[in-house]
Amino acid sequence: MASRARILQFLYPAFTAIVMVILVRSGLLTPLFLIPLGLLGQRGNRTEIIGTALLMIFINMALSFFAIGSDPAAWKLVTADTLYVSALTWLFVLFLIPGIFDGFLPFLRGTYRVLVASFIGMLFLLPVFLFAMGDNGLYDLFKQQADMIANMLKESTAGDVVQQSVIENSINADTLFILMKSIALRGGLFISHVLFFGLSAALSRQSVGNRWSLRVFHVDFGWIWILSAMLLAILVGIIFKVEVLEILGWNGALTAILLYFLQGMGILSHFIAHPRISRGSRFLLRTLLIVVLFSPGINAIVLAGISLLGIAENWVSLRRPHLTGPSSTPGM
Repeated sequence: MASRARILQFLYPAFTAIVMVILVRSGLLTPLFLIPLGLLGQRGNRTEIIGTALLMIFINMALSFFAIGSDPAAWKLVTADTLYVSALTWLFVLFLIPGIFDGFLPFLRGTYRVLVASFIGMLFLLPVFLFAMGDNGLYDLFKQQADMIANMLKESTAGDVVQQSVIENSINADTLFILMKSIALRGGLFISHVLFFGLSAALSRQSVGNRWSLRVFHVDFGWIWILSAMLLAILVGIIFKVEVLEILGWNGALTAILLYFLQGMGILSHFIAHPRISRGSRFLLRTLLIVVLFSPGINAIVLAGISLLGIAENWVSLRRPHLTGPSSTPGM
């Protein structure tokens, strides 16, 4: 029995590492590769988690360098990519698996641990982009993708001569490439890392004691000043053409807006969880909210409204305890 327990103790981490490697190399399912490690963290100890992370990194590194063979041109890019995946794995272990390294920066709450991990992870992605841009083959591949998107936009307006003329004169592979680079620098990279780490941590927290709940999610009041300062930085950067200041402003502003959006979702979750609302009605309301959030066009209005709702809670208490019976206060 003891030997069987030892075998299982080894097999769980090994199986988890293999699943992580399969996910990270799959392409489509790559954003999910940290979830198995988080699930193991719910039942494993520190030794198992560290061993799994090391095994996954070793297997992924071996497969990457075996695939490129002796091609020296690809070594820099593969090295940067392998270091990036390794950094994401260790950041997840250090910051976001509960009970493993809680003593590491203990003053950081869950939300801020996600933000710090995302910022550091984004820095490790920059060398990948630098080496990718220096690789003519990859650069040509990016240009081909941009050309394909430009052609799709032109074909979508085939019935409108005016729109097609405007698109042909203003949209091409170069302009789309510049646009994608601009979006990535102005919050796209950072917010994508925040969503990556946040969803990985949330989906892997299965035990009740470790689950994150939007109903109790609150943003510190100081974030309203950060949002104001970042919006001012964007304005000053645009007026005086200081690109660095504008990029900093966009990253900070989008981070604050994302936090306020989550706070707004927490307010809606609080109202939907009212004891007088039946389970069926709650299911319908949540389904409707999800449908609206993923509906093109109208979702922009809803996203803005939910974010403003989160901002409003800085001054108005919107999550008061639900009262299901008669008030104990005389006359009420």
